[in-house]
Amino acid sequence: MNESVEKRSAGCARMLGVQAAAYVVFIVVALLLSAVRGSMSTTVVYGLAAIALVVLVVFHVCWPFRAGVADRIIGMVTGLLSLVFAATTLGEKLVPTNEKILNDDLMRNTYPMMCWAAAVAGLLVLLTVVSFGRQMLREERSHLIRALSHCVTGGAASISLAGWAFLPYVVVTGQFVEGEASTGKFVALIVAMIVVALLLAYASVFWMKELDPAEDAREPWVGVAMLPVMLFGLVVFAAALLVQIVGC
Repeated sequence: MNESVEKRSAGCARMLGVQAAAYVVFIVVALLLSAVRGSMSTTVVYGLAAIALVVLVVFHVCWPFRAGVADRIIGMVTGLLSLVFAATTLGEKLVPTNEKILNDDLMRNTYPMMCWAAAVAGLLVLLTVVSFGRQMLREERSHLIRALSHCVTGGAASISLAGWAFLPYVVVTGQFVEGEASTGKFVALIVAMIVVALLLAYASVFWMKELDPAEDAREPWVGVAMLPVMLFGLVVFAAALLVQIVGC
């Protein structure tokens, strides 16, 4: 029994290590590219999108849930679409610019986030409908609720991952923050983000303990490690939006 506990603890430690490494890669890439090309350069966004794409592929290869190939494809496609909307101007098709947006500083500064938020809303609806339809088309509908929840969870995490593309907004705010009050607000924001990351890491330990992957799953613990990092994309998006609305 002690041997089993030690093995499980080692597995959790390994999972948390990979998870921490993924966070570090995102942050280091953002800081390095910002220093070389400028914080708001498209190079930074594309660099972060490339890292996000790697995480997305790793997650779906090391799928930690009991779901079929079709469910993984659904998550992969919605995740890719989310990345495209976050890293390109495609979202402008969903929220066309107008005079009101262009003449309002806040709306103009948050316009890319507005476009991605609209895309996320649409993708989540699409994910839910397609996932439900997929389950209804199964001949064998055993464990229907579990299969549906796993498909939606994986897809939602894949969609959330693209929020990392908005990290440059947080980086540039930190570079140009001035004054004691503004510095205090920015530090509070970073602390809040760290707390959320720690809470997600804590939750992932429980997910690891309850891990029940398919028999042919490849390194599903890596998928568990990626899950909090992907969900944290929403936190990055929220932080980027907050610094625009509140200011630092």
